[in-house]
Amino acid sequence: MRTTIDRVISRFPERSLILRSGSETQYFTLKTWHQIGLVALVSVTLLWTVIASIGFSWNRGALLETRAELVRTISENEAFIAQLETDQRNAYELRQSYQEEVAKNATWSEQFAKLRSTSSDVIGTSAPENPNPFIQWLDWQLETRISQVEAENLRLSTLVMDLSESVAEISGHAPPQELDDVNQWLGTVAGDLTNAYATQTQAMEALHESMTQALNRGYATIERTPLATSEIAGFSPNFGTGGPERPQAVSDHVFETFDSRVEQLQTLSQDWKQLNQLLECAPLATPVDYYNLTSKFGNRKDPFNGRPDWHEGVDLGAWPGTKIRATAAGTVRHAGNRSGYGKLVVIDHGCGIQTAYGHMKSISVKKGQVLSYRDVIGTVGSTGRSTGPHVHYEVRVQNEPVDPYQFIEAGRYVFKKQELAVADAN
Repeated sequence: MRTTIDRVISRFPERSLILRSGSETQYFTLKTWHQIGLVALVSVTLLWTVIASIGFSWNRGALLETRAELVRTISENEAFIAQLETDQRNAYELRQSYQEEVAKNATWSEQFAKLRSTSSDVIGTSAPENPNPFIQWLDWQLETRISQVEAENLRLSTLVMDLSESVAEISGHAPPQELDDVNQWLGTVAGDLTNAYATQTQAMEALHESMTQALNRGYATIERTPLATSEIAGFSPNFGTGGPERPQAVSDHVFETFDSRVEQLQTLSQDWKQLNQLLECAPLATPVDYYNLTSKFGNRKDPFNGRPDWHEGVDLGAWPGTKIRATAAGTVRHAGNRSGYGKLVVIDHGCGIQTAYGHMKSISVKKGQVLSYRDVIGTVGSTGRSTGPHVHYEVRVQNEPVDPYQFIEAGRYVFKKQELAVADAN
């Protein structure tokens, strides 16, 4: 190994390099290691060049093949991208179509649900939830309903003919022979009945007016008493004003006018019963035939101490022993002594009305006894807290004291009207 190196070194002895330029001369000494290094550098360069040339020649084919593969890949990618864009457009169109079909399906489902619900409500039975069974079910139901309607039409036709015969018996017209003749026949009958109803309506209008006038006169009686006040009587009278309501339009059908008159007369009849009941309960007479009003209802001076006092009745002075009579029919609720009143009789007349008679000399009735109008209940005296013979007379409505003289004045109005009516009759 050492010998080989020595031989290689011996080939590169130290050399001198002379460079002349004009008159100038330069010397350069090339030592052995410089020569070896230069040779090695040149050798490496040549070797690298050879290897690079060989590698370049070797890899050129691969490079060309790679480039061709790259071109193919790029082309395939571009085709793939184009196909992908096409697929995306197709997918978007398919999604749009799908959404439209879903919306149509929802609309059809909603319409089917409405149709199913309506069919169930109309027919009265639950319809199938699926379309195919529903169609079969609906066909069957329609066939059944058509058969039922045809049967019902036949029954109604028979009923119409039977009713026509009944109407014929009532109206006196000969019944129609065919169903097609019923309309014209009923028109003729209705015209005759309309005329009859018109005549009856006129008569009912006259009756309505007469009843209204009678109610006016009757209501005028209680109008002078506290009974006309709804807060005391417990109701509000709805009669006694105006006359019969006249038809407002010429086009009103006579049957409607007739029904209106019937309703009005029924109302008047109820009012008449109500008024009569109230008049039967009302104490419209005086408890004694002849009297002297010695003390009025309301504020006064106490006859014993002279202080202001409230008087819940009226004092009617009369001769001792004068008969005291019930001012209306009723039931005795009290008959005996009561502090301050002396001998006292209380009568319940119904309708929330009571009368009381105090300071009596004698009592001729018992508790619970039923009395008629003007029955004798006792005699005038001066028992209890009294300064002389008289009857202390009270009227209470709904347990509230009211002025008895209003009822006495109303009774005078009634009797005066009765006397005038008798005089006119004579």
